[in-house]
Amino acid sequence: MVSKVQIEIPVERQKAAQAAGNFELSELPGRLATPDAAVRVGKTAKADKPLAGVRALSTLTKITSGQLLANYGKSESKWVTDFQKKRAGHTEFHELLSYARQLVGVDDEGRVLIGLMGHAGQGPCIPLWVPQEEEVTLTVQPNDIVLRFDGMSFDW
Repeated sequence: MVSKVQIEIPVERQKAAQAAGNFELSELPGRLATPDAAVRVGKTAKADKPLAGVRALSTLTKITSGQLLANYGKSESKWVTDFQKKRAGHTEFHELLSYARQLVGVDDEGRVLIGLMGHAGQGPCIPLWVPQEEEVTLTVQPNDIVLRFDGMSFDW
């Protein structure tokens, strides 16, 4: 086990061609609605809105072992909610996470992992965590919500 390692995930703000519209944490299904920390992305850092646990996106993206970042836009929030309804509320947390635009975590060894878990509702969601040697960037757009979950295991 590595001593506590903190890694800052850089954020790249992209200009959205068209604002996708807001959605609230309470609109996300299951555990997604109660992250340990969350920020709504604004057009600039000053326009970011803290939603849970932290005051700024720059604080949220400093992660340690067992933490996971998930980025949701308006469309992803709709898809995950529709999937939850289709499954009558019987979904695993990793299935809900699989709809995120990006998933970035740090494992117990201090390695940065990228989650590749897409299933688009087409059968089982098979999680795959890929260690990254190079720098990882979180790509966000205005109105996205970046969520952080603590105490995560990556052995799904």
